[in-house]
Amino acid sequence: MEHFSHLLSPIQLGRVEIRNRVVLTSHGASETFRNPLASPDAYIEYLRRRAGAGVGLIITQPVLSDPAVGIPEATLQRHAALADAVRAEGAVLLLQVTHLGVYARTDADLRRGPLPGFQNSQSAMGETAHAMTDDEIEAMIEGYRRTAEMAVAAGFDGVEVHGAHGYLVQQSLTPSFNSREDRWGADRTLFVRSVLEVVRETIGPDRILGYRTPTDDLRSAEDGGLGAAGIVEVVQALLKTDQIDVLNTTIGDGGPSYARAIPSYRYDEAPNIPPLVKMREALGVTPPVIGVGRILSVGFAESLLAAGRCDLVAMTRAHIADPDLLVKARAGQTHRIRPCVGANVCVNRKLQGFSEISCFHNPQVLRERALEPHRTDVPRRVLVVGAGPAGLKAAATAAVRGHDVTIIEAAARPGGLLRSAERTEARGLVGSVDHLVSELGELRVTVQVATAVDAALLRAAAPDHVVLATGGRFVGASLFPDAAPGLVLSSQQALAGEVGTRVLIYDTVGANEGALVAEALAKRGKRVTFVTSCETVMPWGGALHRAEVLPILHKRTEQIVTSATVGDIDGTHVIVVRSDGDTLAEVDVDTVVAVCPPSPVTDLAPALEDLGIVYRVVGDALAPRGATHAFKEGHEAALAI
Repeated sequence: MEHFSHLLSPIQLGRVEIRNRVVLTSHGASETFRNPLASPDAYIEYLRRRAGAGVGLIITQPVLSDPAVGIPEATLQRHAALADAVRAEGAVLLLQVTHLGVYARTDADLRRGPLPGFQNSQSAMGETAHAMTDDEIEAMIEGYRRTAEMAVAAGFDGVEVHGAHGYLVQQSLTPSFNSREDRWGADRTLFVRSVLEVVRETIGPDRILGYRTPTDDLRSAEDGGLGAAGIVEVVQALLKTDQIDVLNTTIGDGGPSYARAIPSYRYDEAPNIPPLVKMREALGVTPPVIGVGRILSVGFAESLLAAGRCDLVAMTRAHIADPDLLVKARAGQTHRIRPCVGANVCVNRKLQGFSEISCFHNPQVLRERALEPHRTDVPRRVLVVGAGPAGLKAAATAAVRGHDVTIIEAAARPGGLLRSAERTEARGLVGSVDHLVSELGELRVTVQVATAVDAALLRAAAPDHVVLATGGRFVGASLFPDAAPGLVLSSQQALAGEVGTRVLIYDTVGANEGALVAEALAKRGKRVTFVTSCETVMPWGGALHRAEVLPILHKRTEQIVTSATVGDIDGTHVIVVRSDGDTLAEVDVDTVVAVCPPSPVTDLAPALEDLGIVYRVVGDALAPRGATHAFKEGHEAALAI
């Protein structure tokens, strides 16, 4: 293990020793855990599983320090159960305490009062906050103290105060959110210093007190921000209190900058480390600092620590994708680690208000026990037809369970429709299917490509069970019978082949595909018009991706038309209309890319039924949707064999 001598070495945070330098930072994973009436077991097992695989420091999702709401006994008890489970596995556990301040809306719960702010600021979601009185600010500080008290009672090893992501503490420090003329505005660090003081008094000297800070809020003074230099001054003032045992980092101030704080597949590994290094250099001596932001591989993490760029590394999304990351690293099996591909399904689900996060290609997230692939007592001969995301996942999981698996793919390469992402900015997503192809080699699964499956092959193979993952068939061209021959293409055809200069993208799905294809073709010098039937571009593509893609499309495309449909294509002349039939645009084009649901391909089903072979349909062959559903269905199909 000398290759990871820094990563796996212990470190002292205050009076507590951490067994290694790997951190699972706080992230909202389960609203169910916050509901006292719902079972807490899924979130407890989610963190216990990662603690058991070796993570050194885990920071839980926050408890909102609301002074108007008490902490129910049930909340205390489930946090105590969480602490028992995680600490029994050897990890150190911190509770993050925060309040969103104006970073919210109150519509969902009419029993709530107005958003609390340091002035009558407007939230990113458009709601105006109530400027807290002096007494209300003191009550808010008491709310932080009460949450820290719960952490002690529940058996946590400490508390992290969240001073970033545009939430209440960062609002108190930011001129555009705090221009008060009283003591809270005269010294903008007073609020957070007061919070740190009461939290330290509550948890005592033997527990860890962490603080999360941006390295740069990415806003100039002219824009009401602090900038990197202003953040340094704030952190210097906070460190002088001698309360902070560890600095956790991020970047930005929430809102659109959240996409930079949680980098997607558009970024190389660890893009937020350079601003961290600059902050440390400006600060001089600091407590241990956690490097955060798309640190994916143990090798890169080791190099950051060895170079002294940070003292601990957050590998949060890497552990969402593969909880056994450190187990595999210790065993010399780093090539078998399921990679985080930067899809940000985890974060985008949270931002969309879903109750639980998930992962692009790890369906076991928050279902660790329910979807555990236990060894079978009766090995079967399993044939998987189709090597897209669903088929590859089914084959790998079936092999893990001990079945004799063969997978056959009609195309020359496995990967299905997802393979075409190689030609876009989302090329990192292809790592999900490449990982499965590699795993099939490790599991000794027979893989045949460029092979069509028919009744004769099924009869000769005589499988006990078939997983039908045959995908979907492009039908976009048939929607426009009057179009010129070859004018209407699928995304895959357009990305792989030659297209004309004038391209119209017609998106009826509203996910990422259409926008990614438009961007890719625009980068090839094509004049792109983007038309979507949705009210906005890629409404189902995820908030973080939209924050990045919309400015790109506005810059690179010639025209964007929303809430529209292609009413007719006459030769190469396209008429774009509203739902009521009114014409919005008329465009002469060389190519139309139709981003629409494919038609499920289940041609083999009659032959399977005639032969009496048990089968299960998954992925686009069942119902065309995204790759996340395909991975999940492939896994579940293999569990059912």
